Amino acid sequence: MEKLLAASPCTFSSAVVSNCSTNLFSPWRRLGPARVVPRVTIVSKLSSSLQPTQRRSANYHPSVWEPALIESFTTPFSYEVHGARLEHLKNQARNLLEHVQDPCSTLKLIDSLQRLGVSYHFGKEIDEALDKVISSRTVVDDLYTTSLMFRILREHGYPISTDVFDKFKGGDSKFMESLGSDAAGILSLYEASHLGMQGEDVMEEAKEFSAKHLKASLGKLDCDLAMQVQQSLQVPLRWRMPRTEAMNYIHAYQKHETSHSALIELAKLDYNLVQAVYQQELRELARWWGELGFKEKMSFSRDRLMENFIWSMGIVFEPQLSKCRTNLTKFVCILTAIGDMYDVYGTLPELELFTQAVNQWDITAMKDIPEFMGACYLALLDFVNNLELEMLKDNGSNTTYYIKDEASSGKILKQFRNNMLK
Repeated sequence: MEKLLAASPCTFSSAVVSNCSTNLFSPWRRLGPARVVPRVTIVSKLSSSLQPTQRRSANYHPSVWEPALIESFTTPFSYEVHGARLEHLKNQARNLLEHVQDPCSTLKLIDSLQRLGVSYHFGKEIDEALDKVISSRTVVDDLYTTSLMFRILREHGYPISTDVFDKFKGGDSKFMESLGSDAAGILSLYEASHLGMQGEDVMEEAKEFSAKHLKASLGKLDCDLAMQVQQSLQVPLRWRMPRTEAMNYIHAYQKHETSHSALIELAKLDYNLVQAVYQQELRELARWWGELGFKEKMSFSRDRLMENFIWSMGIVFEPQLSKCRTNLTKFVCILTAIGDMYDVYGTLPELELFTQAVNQWDITAMKDIPEFMGACYLALLDFVNNLELEMLKDNGSNTTYYIKDEASSGKILKQFRNNMLK
């Protein structure tokens, strides 16, 4: 066990994330508007004559994530085996939160917990710690801590005014140029600027000011800080996916002089345990996707199960929200196929029939739509019905009416249709 936890983060059991870094992002970049190529000739079921129907193709590349590859994802980590150690490490982290004294140290510890990907274990404790920071009314004078406090409090929904940055402005109401020598403070200000709200011009000024100084300082900083600056300029903290940030930050946190060994071990163990949950979800989703048969029945559409799962994981990463993550993935996969059908492949008469079938919301409507649309229509009905059963079982309530009402209103489908007519 000690050997597993002492390993470098580079050697984590990270099949999903490591594969994403090498294989995923190239195909993912093509998830934008379809690249339509010259028309191909396919006979339409709806054709009233023997004349072939002209159809378009977006020439989508096949998925690099074969079912066999997804099934091969394995890890030695499980909550059954490592759960006790996880709880022990969580208690040590709670103890750190309870005994930290000054506001600056509290904010730094909370920031570390968030970036290490383990803060979801300590929601109540973090709220209590932030309440103490606010009630202490401690005056913070340095740019780094002020910016960190602003960002952390905004992230957790606490009200904090942009007036806290007034002390860093000169007589011209602009940020003082002398702040540019404080690289850590400027970086903290840059990250905080992305928590500004509409109408807060000072945060836009802070963003421009800090970005200018960070770019100018890149060649003068030590290697670790320069890497952090470069990464933030490319993708600010506010825009990063929690799980990938956790993997990256573990590397950086280990080098901090003030790092806690218990937090490093907790972050590594939690990362691997959560990844085991993702791998199980992916295996189940791959089987579901294969059973739908879209690859054979709707070969014109995108096969992007993994990319859709990563997207869902970026929205809800917590392991206890597995059902939300998998259902969101399923919905986006079906919606992607519908989008390709409307944007690229279907003819206007066919799409009118499909829209009518969705408005009817009954399996008997399948007899009125083309065969290639049947798989998609059936998958949509099946998904909503299964979701309805899950909600009745878990919550005793049924809100699926609103999903059906939204689909039956045809808002999304009408938008696709209008795009075709342009």
